[in-house]
Amino acid sequence: MTKHNYILLSLVFSLTYSCYAQKAKTESELKPNESKKTKLAIDTVAEIEKKLAYDFAYQTFTNCDTYEFPELTTENATQRLVKLWKTDKSKVIETCDSYNSAYGKLLEIKISEILTNKTGNKFFRYKATFSKTENIAEIRVYTNSENKFDGIIIFAKWIDKYSEYKEKTKSE
Repeated sequence: MTKHNYILLSLVFSLTYSCYAQKAKTESELKPNESKKTKLAIDTVAEIEKKLAYDFAYQTFTNCDTYEFPELTTENATQRLVKLWKTDKSKVIETCDSYNSAYGKLLEIKISEILTNKTGNKFFRYKATFSKTENIAEIRVYTNSENKFDGIIIFAKWIDKYSEYKEKTKSE
């Protein structure tokens, strides 16, 4: 991974996923099957849930150049994500600027997979294409058991097998 992509991904991860990761238990704290993800048939998930997750992902990345981000309230997102979205706006804008220069405009996203865990959280995985890269990227939208947005993350390259995001420490 190039240094630029690493910096970009680190910014996106730290701004959005950190909100999700703070709530989650560490792998060692989980009971054996609590962290296990189950793949859901896409057509079994309510259309409104799929539409809301799609719109959140699409609007977040297509509006990066205008900085008009989706409205997040405690009605549609976790309190931590709402706070992050509002208080770290300058970091979100900085991330968008880096993202725009590396990836370009979002051209298309398609739902590829929806996973759930034992607590009812959902993990929406989208394949995304951008104007400045030939790689298919991955955009993930996380929702909690109340179907509130809990995080959003982008990976530079799509990988078929789901893997947990592991935030790097400063020493790595």
